[in-house]
Amino acid sequence: MLSWLLLLPLLGATPDKPAPAPAAFHWRVPGLVAQVEVPGEMKVDGIPIRLEVYTSRESIENLLQSFATAFDEAGYYIQPRPPRVLRQPHLTALDTRTLTAYTVILEPAGSGLTTVVLGQAKMGDVQRPPPGESPLPLYPGATNVLQGDFEGARTLTYRAPTPEASLRAWYREQLGKAGYKEEEPQLFRRDTRQVRLSLRPDGGGTSVLLFLETASPSSAQTPGP
Repeated sequence: MLSWLLLLPLLGATPDKPAPAPAAFHWRVPGLVAQVEVPGEMKVDGIPIRLEVYTSRESIENLLQSFATAFDEAGYYIQPRPPRVLRQPHLTALDTRTLTAYTVILEPAGSGLTTVVLGQAKMGDVQRPPPGESPLPLYPGATNVLQGDFEGARTLTYRAPTPEASLRAWYREQLGKAGYKEEEPQLFRRDTRQVRLSLRPDGGGTSVLLFLETASPSSAQTPGP
């Protein structure tokens, strides 16, 4: 599964004017070997986001230069010194005419290949969800909070100034109160709902990802003997 951190550079541009229809999402990948299907569109804090994933035989350096040239020729704004929000080499550009942000993220795939993740965020087409209680518990003091919606699945990501062990214990308690049972380490189920918890150290705190899926009642039923 793609890392949820891949979404962060797409949210780095701030729209400051109304936007017409967004540009088509299509970029040539040099040295293309294969494409991984990523169906549908997801929303993060009301911003529609699409992802495309490819494998290329080109090096990371060549791919970065190729996409930088393509973004520049398209007339997009490229931040000269973007903040380092990912460990992977990446590049983000903004189409100021449509307020559409494009990000390319590159990672070695072994055997001389490179994984290419292309993302499109329609910054001018924000559809904020109505206020209401989130189905996923949020740790007090959380920062950099993002909520996502992808074809019925819900995500909650944030940073907490708390060690992993404390967060793990807190979520066991909170999800237990909500009727969830931990069937596997950091995997909780209740009826047709499943919550997966992912934690990683982050500069003295912890980065948190909660992924909630809801299955249909028929698919959640266990067939008898």
